[in-house]
Amino acid sequence: MRRWGAPGGALLLAAVATHLAWADARPARVWILPFDNPGAAASVEHLEEALPALLAAALSRSDRHAVVDRQHLDQVLAEQSLTLEGLTTPEARSAVGRLLGATVIITGSVVPQGPDLLVSMRTIDVETGFVTAWADARGAAGQPGRLVSELYRRLAAEPARALPSLSADQIDEAPVPSLHFMRGLGYHGSARYHQALAEFLQAASEPTLADLSRLWLANAYLAQKQYAHAYLELSRLGPDAPSPSRRAEVEAKRRECERHLSPETVTMIRDLAARRPRPKG
Repeated sequence: MRRWGAPGGALLLAAVATHLAWADARPARVWILPFDNPGAAASVEHLEEALPALLAAALSRSDRHAVVDRQHLDQVLAEQSLTLEGLTTPEARSAVGRLLGATVIITGSVVPQGPDLLVSMRTIDVETGFVTAWADARGAAGQPGRLVSELYRRLAAEPARALPSLSADQIDEAPVPSLHFMRGLGYHGSARYHQALAEFLQAASEPTLADLSRLWLANAYLAQKQYAHAYLELSRLGPDAPSPSRRAEVEAKRRECERHLSPETVTMIRDLAARRPRPKG
């Protein structure tokens, strides 16, 4: 893989110029990078991807901003022969951010400190590459979502208003199920799908996380080509679940499952999903 630098840097800058008109036409969007784990602590490895994913899930409920999805990011990186790990400079991140149509980047770090966690977050303006806001907080290791909620609301309160406002319960309404959900995301990101399934099943018991957890259950089943199980979870989602911005994603995955299932199996799964009561929120 080519890293940022000549001649790759020149190629990337040229690509930025050709994509500027496209990027400007896109809705304002947020690019959330994986959080740093400076001490390489195994106890918080799952939070590197899970905390950004939890933020992305909350931000997807906002009508003002979109969130850069991993598929689009992977496509842009592949086109430029870059890796996410190679984007170590502000210039590289800003250049890729422009290609993604992003207006603001969120970065963060998580450090275990005894029974606590120290979480830091900052926002970066894509156009200038400057850090526009930063904050850190320390709290119980068992409630990382609460720390991220506090930090996000502090960043969103900055005068620049680069981020949409979110209430505390939009990010961390149920601390224990949220932890299961975040662990599931961490396992899914490292292709440990059986462990991910167990965590998402735990998170799905919380009504506020039920639909989002079902989507990720389906993702884990799809990764293992278990199309019937994936289709069942997708069929249990409500018409507006997990959020209006993800309807196209859900429908695409339903169609993918249907291509691998017989019409009789599809009908049977739909009937089964319709008979199973959904938890009340």
